[in-house]
Amino acid sequence: MAKPFVLNLIDHIEPDLPVPSRRGRKPAVSDNPIAHIIAELSFPDTRPLWFDDIVFGSCLTSAGQSGNVCNVAMDEVVGALHLRTFEVQPLLDAGMAKRKAQRVIAAARHAAHGLFTYLIRRPELLERFEKEARIEAKLAYSHVALVPYTPLKEVPRHIVELREAGDYLAYGEALREFRLQGIH
Repeated sequence: MAKPFVLNLIDHIEPDLPVPSRRGRKPAVSDNPIAHIIAELSFPDTRPLWFDDIVFGSCLTSAGQSGNVCNVAMDEVVGALHLRTFEVQPLLDAGMAKRKAQRVIAAARHAAHGLFTYLIRRPELLERFEKEARIEAKLAYSHVALVPYTPLKEVPRHIVELREAGDYLAYGEALREFRLQGIH
C-alpha cells in the first residue's frame, strides 16, 4: 500500500517496496560435478546399468517412500541431473510443486555424488565419457552472432517513407514490386 509523502509538498504518492524476508534458511545451490558428461551417461539407448542402479538408490535414499512407492520418479531425477547447478527454482518455474522439487533436487544431488564417486574410481570410464562430451561439444550446433542483413540494392526513399508513415499495405506492395523488378 502506498503512503502519502510526509511533508505534502509534492502531490504524488511514493510506493511501498516489499522488504525481502531475512528469515529462514537461504536456498542451497551446489554445483553439479557431472553436468559436463551427463548427456552421454543418461542417453536412453546406451545408458549403463550401473547408472540406473545409482539413480534408483538415490531416489529411495534421499526422497524416501510413501506407501511402498518412491516419492520421486527416476526420470525427474535424471532430468535434474542435466542442470549445471542444483537449485529448486528451475523446477518450480517448470510447474513442479515446491516440496516435490526439493525432493527431486535432493535425490539429484545424491545421485550426482554417487555417479561422480563411481567414475572417479574408474578413471578409464571417466576419460571415455569426457572424451565423448568433448567430441559432442565440438560437433554440436553453436549459436553464431547474428549479422544484420544489408540489401544488395538500396530500397528507394519513397518506399521507406511508406513504412515510416504506417501504411504497411502500400509499403508491402511497393517493396514487392521493387524486388520483382530486380529479378526480371
